[in-house]
Amino acid sequence: MSYIIEIKSVVDTALSELNDAKAAGKIQSNPVSEDSFLCRWVAQSAKRQRFDPIVVKDLTSWVQQGRSMGKNANIKGQMEHIAAVYHDQFPEGDEHAPIMLSQFEDLLTDLEENDWMVHTDQEINRKMRVISDGQHSFVANSAALEKSFNEEGELVKPLSVYVRGREPQFIEMFLSHGFLATKVTDYKSIIKYHGEYKFWPRNQANCLVVLPESLKA
Repeated sequence: MSYIIEIKSVVDTALSELNDAKAAGKIQSNPVSEDSFLCRWVAQSAKRQRFDPIVVKDLTSWVQQGRSMGKNANIKGQMEHIAAVYHDQFPEGDEHAPIMLSQFEDLLTDLEENDWMVHTDQEINRKMRVISDGQHSFVANSAALEKSFNEEGELVKPLSVYVRGREPQFIEMFLSHGFLATKVTDYKSIIKYHGEYKFWPRNQANCLVVLPESLKA
């Protein structure tokens, strides 16, 4: 099962059934009522195993947020953001153009022009530290780069990159070069003080990508 197709199905179904409930007068059209409805909807969907197990992590997270944060969980806002990103990037099913080495090289150039420290020429096989004196930095394993891109320059295997900087900023920069990224770790990775993110072939990640703010509904 494709994660992309299934997460689109989850959020589209949830938002559609929310709108149906409002139209039928079953709930009021306000943030508190809407998020209460979606909290129940998510919990029931998880309990009934309504969707493929590939999205269970997302459903479970929303259940936990709803229980701990109530209306502040903003589940509707999260779902609308997911729908906006995934329908923009995958308008038909889960198809996406190939991710090419030339795009990655353009990204590196863009980072350097924006005063980032960029390291891609070193093999990483142990925990290491990058001294940047507070400068934003981007690191990729040279050996992984060779394995992730094929002879035609297409990304064919997931590629880990290590980033220290303001996440909203670099996620938008990634997007401007055609990359969506998933987050592996926020802070602790093999590169000290850097978060680990992954680029996926054709952006077809098997979990939720970090959602660019520019594609917010």
